[in-house]
Amino acid sequence: MAYQLIWTAEADSDFKSIIFYLKEIWSLQSAEKFVNLVYKRLEKFAAMPTLGRPTTKASVYIFKIDRRNVLFFSVEQVNIILLSIYPYKKDITKSRYY
Repeated sequence: MAYQLIWTAEADSDFKSIIFYLKEIWSLQSAEKFVNLVYKRLEKFAAMPTLGRPTTKASVYIFKIDRRNVLFFSVEQVNIILLSIYPYKKDITKSRYY
């Protein structure tokens, strides 16, 4: 059974910020590649949310999207709530979801 993904405003904003950064600093092609990678990973993830590992917060889990970014999420019945996309270049322990 595949879960339904629900993006919070924060996760959506984080995603758009990463795309904007990639377009500005790298190229449109790298931004498109990132978007495709994220959607492929989320599709697989929706089928098996147990791939995430728990954080110190109750009901919050972490999932590695790629080498540079992780996804914080929670599971509620048949929904996966995408809370935030957080870059590894920042100290991950300072995230409010960790």
